[in-house]
Amino acid sequence: MGRFDHQRVINEASRYGWSYVDYQWSQGELVILEKSDGNDRMKLNVWCTTGTVGSFLKHPRQGKTQLFRRECHTWDDLYAVFANPRTHGLGGYHERRELDAREQTPVKRARTEACEQTASKVARTVPCLACGRMYRCMAGMANHFESGSCPHCPGADNARRQAYAFVRQQAPGYTNAPPMLLTFNGAGEQDLTQGYVNGGQNYRCPTCQKSFSALHSMLSHIQARAQCKSVNGVRLLALK
Repeated sequence: MGRFDHQRVINEASRYGWSYVDYQWSQGELVILEKSDGNDRMKLNVWCTTGTVGSFLKHPRQGKTQLFRRECHTWDDLYAVFANPRTHGLGGYHERRELDAREQTPVKRARTEACEQTASKVARTVPCLACGRMYRCMAGMANHFESGSCPHCPGADNARRQAYAFVRQQAPGYTNAPPMLLTFNGAGEQDLTQGYVNGGQNYRCPTCQKSFSALHSMLSHIQARAQCKSVNGVRLLALK
């Protein structure tokens, strides 16, 4: 069980003026929050499974900085950060560059920083098919929906079943469902959720045949692997 419940993190943060941006279950139950600070925007990343909190804000002298607090043990610790993210200095914090310096060579560190800067500039062009919220990529949109945090399809298991049914209808070759699986609901309509297994290997990449339990995992694989992306790029557009 994680250190913090992600839904409570979202609710408690709103009491301190933080706006919910995204929830990424596959990234350690990461909750992303934003808040205005005059003309600037502050950002908090809360990894619920480990208690790590990252703050992204403007330092009076250093400009924009990234600070990480790895030992956020209690809700009181989290409330203190919500109230003032600069409390990272009380009890110690590590700048991202300091953490990288311990683990990476200068070349790897420069490459990491370049990737982060590129990612921050990517526009949000992919809407959630249910609520319309915009995301930077299809995997991000699918992760939002499958987490159960989408207000139009609450509940992770329910949301994942609906995502599975959608993919079976739009692109049947992306699921591991037997091709002759024809089951019907009480209204006589084909039940496209049949074949879904909670936690099972429900999806597969049509190119390399690798299996995945969740849609967002498969989409991340296709978007990251050049061989699979080049073959499936056109079909991915049909899922929008």
